Amino acid sequence: MFVKYVVLMSISTFVICYLNENYLSSTLMQLSQVYPQLHATVFYLRNVFLKLFNTGLSQKKPAKRTEILFTEGDLKKYSETRNGLYLAILGKVYDVGKGEKFYGPGGSYHFFTGRDGSRAFITGDFTESGLTDDVIDLTAQELYSLHEWAQFYRKEYKYKGKLIGRYYDAEGQPTPYYHQVKKLISKARRTKQEESIEKLSYPPCNSEWSHELGSRVWCSKMSGGIERDWTGVPRQLYEPGSQTYRCACIREDEIDGPNKKGNIREYPDCNPKSTSCWIYS
Repeated sequence: MFVKYVVLMSISTFVICYLNENYLSSTLMQLSQVYPQLHATVFYLRNVFLKLFNTGLSQKKPAKRTEILFTEGDLKKYSETRNGLYLAILGKVYDVGKGEKFYGPGGSYHFFTGRDGSRAFITGDFTESGLTDDVIDLTAQELYSLHEWAQFYRKEYKYKGKLIGRYYDAEGQPTPYYHQVKKLISKARRTKQEESIEKLSYPPCNSEWSHELGSRVWCSKMSGGIERDWTGVPRQLYEPGSQTYRCACIREDEIDGPNKKGNIREYPDCNPKSTSCWIYS
């Protein structure tokens, strides 16, 4: 582009000079004197431009590698140490070879290799029928636990690709089943977060039982594993819509507060201000 510009400028100058005969001779003489320098400058700038252009190309990020797609038959080959040890969870394949002690033949988790046995991570059913990737009917808590397993493999083992089948189609695109499970897991995660917030507000009680004395629940600044700067008093906490309760430590100033969650009841025959209550059946 720059070379074309210089050429056009030279032609324009020549035309102007031709139309003005008074300056024709002197202008042509001046051009003949500067042409070698002009020619050298043009080629110098051309070389600089090409160098910058090639440098820009070399700094471009390498193209992303095509993701590996496994069929069920492909994945089955990776259940033996000589081929490698792979497993899938929720349709994603991981190389678990570094854990050969556990995933190799004779290992305690060998039955997971060469397949997607997502459901068995939760149910503990390691039979052929139990080692399946169908998880749609699991509870919210179970799906959350399965999500944590998937996160563990993502963090600890090398990701290899996707398994064609229930979660991904032949092009590696998510299936409707995948989207449905993902939606349920997202809901389970929100529920878990809400439960965590609730436990910070209403920590579980400590509890103990003995044959001679029966059951006791009590509150401390560490009850329920929740460290805090207040103790609270034991109460029966009924979740909205639930017929059962759990023992929760409640701040005394929140027992009848406007922001209380659920139905809070006192334990029978227990001092309302006591931090410990005996439960008699």
